[in-house]
Amino acid sequence: MSASDGERLHRGADHTVWAGQGVAPDDIEGAMRQLERERYLVTGGALPARALNLIVIVDAPFAGEILRRLDAVGRNAPSRTIMVRVAPDRSWLNARVALTASDPAEQRPDATLHERVTIDVGDRHVARLESIVDPVVMSDVPTLVWAPHGHRAAFDAVVGLSQSVLIDTTDASEPAAGLRAVDALLADHDLGVVDLAWLRVSPWRLRLAAHYGEPRHRAQLDRVRTLEVRHDRQSAVAGWLLAGWLADRLGWTAGPDGVVAADGGPVEIGLAPVDVGVQGLAGTTIVTDDGGRFSLDRCEGGLRAHRVTAEHEDRWMVLGASRGEAGVLSAAFRRTLVPDDGYVGALRAALAIRATG
Repeated sequence: MSASDGERLHRGADHTVWAGQGVAPDDIEGAMRQLERERYLVTGGALPARALNLIVIVDAPFAGEILRRLDAVGRNAPSRTIMVRVAPDRSWLNARVALTASDPAEQRPDATLHERVTIDVGDRHVARLESIVDPVVMSDVPTLVWAPHGHRAAFDAVVGLSQSVLIDTTDASEPAAGLRAVDALLADHDLGVVDLAWLRVSPWRLRLAAHYGEPRHRAQLDRVRTLEVRHDRQSAVAGWLLAGWLADRLGWTAGPDGVVAADGGPVEIGLAPVDVGVQGLAGTTIVTDDGGRFSLDRCEGGLRAHRVTAEHEDRWMVLGASRGEAGVLSAAFRRTLVPDDGYVGALRAALAIRATG
């Protein structure tokens, strides 16, 4: 079936859609080129954005959940999203291509367009999924692959088209298993890893770094003796990643006798599950050998900071720390375009700490 045989569902000022049943991969590519030409003529110059491909592999019945998460990202969505919906018994390919303005209210000729390609496949297509997806991947921009519902065989089939993978180690049945799976992935493939669990920790890392980055507090980093991390009951892996980040940055080592600071002193690390209501961390407390304490705790509108020293006790608010899940996913798409920000070191330090029991 050729692209011209597809059904033109809608063509308007803000979006254009094509769909076809029983198509071949080349038909989908042809339809995309045709829509781009038509869109250019209609708008007098609007062209699709060229920044990032996202290949997302989902269970067909649960694709709506992932679409809602992607829609919440808004204008920060990938330039081209290729959603592969897997239904085990499907025997032919269906496809849908949509070009949408980054902001439907924008009618400027130079408005950028985002593309969403949906391909319905069955188990019989998984072995050759790379040949199905490859024709619709923009070859001159980075590609990120995400398989939120598992589908390891499909993931393995297309991972060669990508430079980065998007994962959420929170989804693992056990934190150590999730961390080990990522470590194995890094060993098997020369890929960047974008972990949503790590991105949920980012605001906490930034606030801790800002506090201890002040010259008057910097020396305390060499005197840390206790780290407590409070986390959502389903987000223990976020707690371990924060502990791993501190261990990696501060030169802590993990061995048979536990965790040891760079100065040779012991460091006690504890994770405490609490009811948060959202994924990620609830709070963290750092205690130094002189009895000083610094805590951050999640609260409405941001984080509540509490610092205790021999001379003073201070409390204040850190506004706007939480970005919500839409903000986390948006950050994941931006992270694909920048180098590693300490994740690999934090991951491996967390695994070492976990191994101490």
